[in-house]
This record gives sequence, C-alpha cells and structure tokens, in this order.
Amino acid sequence: MTNRQAAQETRNVTVCAFLQVPANAAIYAGSVAFSTIATKMQTDSDAAVVAGNNALADNTGYSLDKVVAKEAASEVAAQLCASSKVKLDLLGNNAISDLLHSAVTYYSTAKDAICGNRLMSVYNAMYTNLEMITADYLTETELTTLLTKINSYTALKGSSSLVNNNSPVLTKEYNTAIKLTSTDVATIKELAKFYKKPQPLFYAGIMKACKMPAVTVRHTPVIITITDASTTGVLAGVTGTLTKSAETPVSNVAGIMTYATVSAGSATGTFAKTGFITTIRTINILRGKTNSYSVALVPGIMTAEQEEAISTRLAQVIADDKAAIAAKKKARKDAIDAVAAAKLLETEAITVNSEE
Repeated sequence: MTNRQAAQETRNVTVCAFLQVPANAAIYAGSVAFSTIATKMQTDSDAAVVAGNNALADNTGYSLDKVVAKEAASEVAAQLCASSKVKLDLLGNNAISDLLHSAVTYYSTAKDAICGNRLMSVYNAMYTNLEMITADYLTETELTTLLTKINSYTALKGSSSLVNNNSPVLTKEYNTAIKLTSTDVATIKELAKFYKKPQPLFYAGIMKACKMPAVTVRHTPVIITITDASTTGVLAGVTGTLTKSAETPVSNVAGIMTYATVSAGSATGTFAKTGFITTIRTINILRGKTNSYSVALVPGIMTAEQEEAISTRLAQVIADDKAAIAAKKKARKDAIDAVAAAKLLETEAITVNSEE
C-alpha cells in the first residue's frame, strides 16, 4: 500500500461515514441516482479494504521494521565480535577467534534466514567463552542486549530485501479496487452539485468529505554507529541531530542511534557528548534503503572557537537548504506562469482569428 492509497482509504471512510448519517441520508433518499452511487461507494470501499488487507497479509514483501532490526542486530554483533577477537588473539586462541566475524556486512548483506543463523552462531560462541574473554572486552549485559536484538529481528515477519515483491495478483486487485472508489467519489461530487443551492450545508459537507487528506512523505531509516576514536569501542550517550529530522536520538549501550523519519537527500549531522569533540558530518540519504554510517568521536574539551565554528556551519547549511527550496518553488511557479501565458496567447490568437 502506497502513502497515497492510504490517504484514499481514509477519504473513502470519511465519505461513507458522511453518507450514512441519517440526516444526510434523508436528503438524498429521494434521488435514485445519488442513492445508487452512495450504496455503490460503500460496497466498493469495503471491497478495497478487504483487498488491501489481503495484500498486506502477504508477508513476502518488504518490511521496513525488519530492515532496521537486521541492521541493529548486525551492528551490535560486529562490534562485540571485534572486541572479543582482540582478547582471544591476545590469548592465542585463534580457533575460537576465527568463529567470530567483525564485519557488519557479513550479517546485514546475507539473506534473512542466513543472517539469523550467523548472528546466533557468534552469540553462542561468545556466550560459551564469556569467562575467557572477560568483562574488559565483553560483558554478559552486552550479550543480553545482542540476544534481544537478534530475537526482535528474527521474530518480525516480512523480508528485508524483496522490496515491493508482494503477490502481483493481490497487489493488482487492490490497485483496481482503490481506483474504483476514486471513480465513485468523482461521480458523487458531480451529483452533489444538484444540492449546492437547496442544501448548501449538505453540499459543503460532502465536498469536504470527498477531499483527499494530505499524503504523507515517505521516509528512510538512518542508523549510525558511534565509536570512541581513541579505543574504537562503542560510545553510549552521544546526542545526534540531523538537518532533515526533528529527532534527537541518543546512542544506546551498543553505540547505535536510529533516525526513523528522515527524508531522502543530503543532510548534515552533529554528534556530541561531554568530554568529546563534537563531530559534524554531511551524509547522503538514499530513499527506500537503510542508510548505515559510522561516526568516531575524539576525546577532548570543546573550545569556544570550535563551538562557534560548528554553529556557523550549521547556520549556513540551514540557509543553503532554505535557498534551495525557495529556488525550486520559484522555478515551479515560473513554469506554471509560462504555461498560463502560452495558453493566454493561444486563446487570444483564436479569438482574433474568429473575429477575422
């Protein structure tokens, strides 16, 4: 279901609810044409809801929640494996060390089932050898966090890779059903014109109900792993901001912060924690994909000059974004004005020709 289709379903429910109000039904009861389309609208709307539910029930399709959970579990597993391998190699226990994999892509790029198996394999290896690795490199709490993330990921339905791969038959049925309701709404709006003067409140109400609600913007997840540049270990308690998001997440015990509602495009982020130099970074966010980044903070105390430099840069980024948006709006308006002017000239030319 697209965001537009979700908005259409909301509109359909609103229209049907308005038509079912007894006082409103009494107004159009005498009109066979309007009564017929009101009944058809309800039937088609119900059918669209059923078709939509059938399409959503097909769990072979892309699941954003599963993508985010997969990345989160993979990030934690890779970090804990990297730390554990260091200790195991120091002990000369290369056999166990070789069982662990510190590359995020080893997990995140694998098929869902394989990823789950790999995550559990390294979890079991670390859990079994926890006493040997010791708390300086791996703790039981960290392993508990990893297991929670693994379970959250494997329990989710859907797929993290088969984007828009729902059943083509069910998807087509839903698309057809939802388009049919739009046709019904158009018919209702035409027939409602009869009531504009004799029943102005009814007319205003039905026109308002038929209006499409705002279509929400699609968003893309961003997952950032924060580390301590001096130790390469994960860093908790770091606050992050992005120019494309109102969220201000804080990195968790695994050093991960997640933005769930970021629109695609270039964004500038700041990452700060007391005792570390604030890092500012520009990232490119791709639509429809999980965007994963790593940011390392250097220990130190921020100077007044550094604080001012960051503030100045952010202010410039915001100003540039506003200017770009204004330029796009102006270009769009200029294009619309140009089309209108061309149509006016065409109309004037036709008028002159007809007079001649």
